[in-house]
Amino acid sequence: MGTQKAITILLIEDNPGDSRLIQVLLAEQTAYSFEITARSTLAEGLQALEAHPFDVVLLDLFLPDSQGLGTLRAVLLQAGEVPVVVLSGLDDFDMAVGAVQNGAQDYLVKGKGDGEVIRRAIFNAIERQRYRAQLLLAEAVFNHTDTGMMVTDARGIVTRVNPAFLEVTGFVESEVVGRLSWVWDSDLHDPSFHRDMRRHLETRGTWEGEVWSRRRDGAIHPEWMRVNAVRTPTGAILGYVTIFSDVTFRVRAEEDLVRQATTDPLTGLPNRALFQRILSSGVQRALRYDRLLGLLFIDLDGFKAINDRFGHEAGDDLLREMARRLRRAVRQSDEVARLGGDEFTVLLSELRGLPDAEMVAAKVVQVLGDPVVVEGQSVRVSASVGIATAPAHGIDADQLLRAADEAMYAAKKAGKNRYAFARERSL
Repeated sequence: MGTQKAITILLIEDNPGDSRLIQVLLAEQTAYSFEITARSTLAEGLQALEAHPFDVVLLDLFLPDSQGLGTLRAVLLQAGEVPVVVLSGLDDFDMAVGAVQNGAQDYLVKGKGDGEVIRRAIFNAIERQRYRAQLLLAEAVFNHTDTGMMVTDARGIVTRVNPAFLEVTGFVESEVVGRLSWVWDSDLHDPSFHRDMRRHLETRGTWEGEVWSRRRDGAIHPEWMRVNAVRTPTGAILGYVTIFSDVTFRVRAEEDLVRQATTDPLTGLPNRALFQRILSSGVQRALRYDRLLGLLFIDLDGFKAINDRFGHEAGDDLLREMARRLRRAVRQSDEVARLGGDEFTVLLSELRGLPDAEMVAAKVVQVLGDPVVVEGQSVRVSASVGIATAPAHGIDADQLLRAADEAMYAAKKAGKNRYAFARERSL
């Protein structure tokens, strides 16, 4: 409250003596000033409320045109967020309780208080109404936001959840409230994860990060979660408010972006960019652990003629079929990629020796050379395959890829539909 702005009061009182006394009491010298508008009937009071904004209403329940709690309800309906303090000549406990239960901020008995009592009631009513408005707004946010919210006590026992929480998780309220929050104890994270979270909350009062959660149907999904500690003025923790949102769609979108950037859209195989990273990592591991890594560089023989004859759509179908055959011809642990055009690669991990790489190359030449049906006609393509291994033919990704590429061209020059080994690098 400040001294620059007067507190505006609507006084609805039909007794002239009582009305005058209240105005005199409020006119006493204080740090606050009051502007009082007096009305003697309910109808006049409602008109005044409709015409002007007020900070508070002082109301007598018994007026010429209205009696009892019905008077209060009519004023509250018109007043909206304006607080109402009842001034009554009846020292009636039940009436006082009924007035407060119906929405009055206070109930004062005429003649049982001086100006200070009335002023205090006015200030308290204004503050309580302001606080109530904040609570109503917070409650509306809690109930209508699409972000899941959960409230727990200091022990982590759930006391409240909002509708968004129930919608995302699939639980009903009775299955959650009164139980220990999964934030504190979850089999989806190591115990150290929850210990670190608690320690962070105790020292900083807040924690934020991505967690894994389980819905009622058992499905596991990622959530972005923020936990805030609620403290008393002395610093003691009253409880925690947890806000979370299901980020499954965000994670999927990110995965889609990564997939688009690293996957060949025609065949679904890793593209050149991803293959370069896989190859570089594979060479480094092979050198570090003294293992043999093989690389096949594959170029289709006769693809251009089929593509020119039947068209690009048929050519795309042929490339997809070759990709499927390649994937079936190698182990699950081997990586197949399309570099572009009719060029493919196969990265062979954990080879026992050169015969293993040769055996896979021979199988690739065979399966890619089998007939394929294009627009109802049986046609053939073949494959020229270059074989290179690390470290014999290269100690980094570029060297190994170049060696396999040169070996593939050697196979083509030798008559196609075959494989050839790379030349060992010179020291």
